[in-house]
Amino acid sequence: MKHILILTLIFCASCGQSTDTKVSTGKNVVQSTEVGQEKLIENALAFINSYVDNCNKTKESVGVVEFTNSNKLTAQSFRKELKKIMDEAYKLDPEMGLEADPIFDAQDYPDKGFELDSFDERTNYVVVKGKDWPDFKLTMKMINNNNNNWLVDGCGIINIPNDKRSER
Repeated sequence: MKHILILTLIFCASCGQSTDTKVSTGKNVVQSTEVGQEKLIENALAFINSYVDNCNKTKESVGVVEFTNSNKLTAQSFRKELKKIMDEAYKLDPEMGLEADPIFDAQDYPDKGFELDSFDERTNYVVVKGKDWPDFKLTMKMINNNNNNWLVDGCGIINIPNDKRSER
């Protein structure tokens, strides 16, 4: 793969064309200027699909706060904001808390998981869509923790501005 990438870069440079690389995730291809963005997309999908797996366990699943606190793909700011949202919701309604899952920004979710829909390399927003429910889209925000390790800093209603949230 490295050889193909190097040859492509040499060919593009000699033709005077852009040296953007293509990052492939399954069937989806994204234009990228950094190879590290492949890891960004990989981590976004790994996080959301592991959360789906957790939710599908029903009886053995852990709560949303416990899940994110134990997940190495979440930023501290994400964990902190989620806890704040959940605490406020239970303060207002001790029995129900939130009426929807804050990560999915919905009550239901695609139980077969998510795949890449789009990626904005300028803002590091990733939009995923349900594998078995392609109209269900979810916006995620990724940050780099300075170790070239991409972490989830926003998803659903957590740290995602209203104008960036996926419509329901």
